[in-house]
Amino acid sequence: MEDTAIIVMAAGKGKRMKSNSPKILHHLAGKPILSYILKTINKVEAKKRIFVIGYKTEKIKELIGKGEEIEFVEQAEPLGTAHAVLQTKSCLSDFKGDVLILSGDVPLLTVQTLKKLLRSHKLKRYNCTLTSSILEDPRGYGRIIRDEKGRITGIVEEVDLPEEKRGIKEVNGGVYCFNKNDLFRALEKIVPNNQQKEYYLTDTVKILLAEGLEVGSLMVEDPSEIWGINNRVDLAKATERVYQRVSESLMLQGVTIIDPSSTFIEEGVKIGQDTVIYPFSMIQKDTKIGKNCQIGPYSQLINSKIGEGVRVWASIVEESRIGEGAHIGPYAHLRPGSEIKKGVRIGNFVEVKKSTVGEGSKAAHLTYLGDALIGKGVNIGAGTITCNYDGEKKNKTIIEDEVFIGSNNSLVAPVKIGRRAYTGAGSAITEDVPAESLAIARSRQRNIVGWKRKKKEEK
Repeated sequence: MEDTAIIVMAAGKGKRMKSNSPKILHHLAGKPILSYILKTINKVEAKKRIFVIGYKTEKIKELIGKGEEIEFVEQAEPLGTAHAVLQTKSCLSDFKGDVLILSGDVPLLTVQTLKKLLRSHKLKRYNCTLTSSILEDPRGYGRIIRDEKGRITGIVEEVDLPEEKRGIKEVNGGVYCFNKNDLFRALEKIVPNNQQKEYYLTDTVKILLAEGLEVGSLMVEDPSEIWGINNRVDLAKATERVYQRVSESLMLQGVTIIDPSSTFIEEGVKIGQDTVIYPFSMIQKDTKIGKNCQIGPYSQLINSKIGEGVRVWASIVEESRIGEGAHIGPYAHLRPGSEIKKGVRIGNFVEVKKSTVGEGSKAAHLTYLGDALIGKGVNIGAGTITCNYDGEKKNKTIIEDEVFIGSNNSLVAPVKIGRRAYTGAGSAITEDVPAESLAIARSRQRNIVGWKRKKKEEK
């Protein structure tokens, strides 16, 4: 469909969002609304893709990026949707074909619907084909007006809707396909004789019909596809729908999600068969989870790679890798740059930052491991910390294979603990420990007999 041009209307500020940020840059299920539109239109073959922008244009261009083949047209004054589309006329002066028009605030619109609309428009040779849907509660939407034979006779915005028409439940989906010449001829004829004093794109339909031209429609079966985001209530509703879609898709692929209504998985996440996701878990930003895992309850995974058979219980994992059969949590925190190897146990209230923990090692509780390289079969005692920051730079701690670190140790980096070495409980290790040695670094205990009685007598 290379004889197609796509126009995205994205110039509005979105006053009802009550925000200084453009509406299309607000996040929906982890991604800006605009990202959903970009992903959809990029899957439709088109000769041109044009964004009409007007508010904080640089932020929108920054999000889209230089790699996208997008042309930008600015609508300096917000005079309505028809006025926005009219600004693209010079960009399309040499273009011949059909023009697909949609808004930048309909993130749930699917590429299947767009392709279906284009096919219908070309096959039936309409001058304009629009989308519509049936809503049980059509408030806020323009209504499709039909005659007794079911033919479209116009679109009326709700603000201009007479009382006798308010029972109509077929609404305008806001996505259109026009013959280019018909479109711009009609746009030039529009006058803003409505309550908003704006140039409505929907008036093109009335103009084309008055010329005796044909206007067709495509019924969108899933009304959520045409949901526009006007305020933060709409944003929450659409966010819920995205999470629902993702959960349904994963469950059909063999993933168990105990309670989809309390589970939040973003688009792009991959999860293997027979993995179980427990309630109140968030899985974000292209995280990949292997087969037979158990995630949650109360876990958050961000842009991480999880091997097969892993358990992550009530913990946070950020930009990290977890090997097969590892057990994380509860209440653990893997910060960016952490790599947890096969069979590792990271337990209660353990924080790992930019560290590698070797196969079969364990830090079961109350530990901080930062900028550390830990070998295989290491035991980290409770209350151990790597003192990696000296006030100026981060220093590395190296713990070789099969080391036993006693409880309540402070490992003052840079320091190296040799293979199969031991450290005594309560030690502050400031020097390297040779392999197979025992290091004890603590003051000798002194008991002052009768100290309490003497203090009482002094008072």
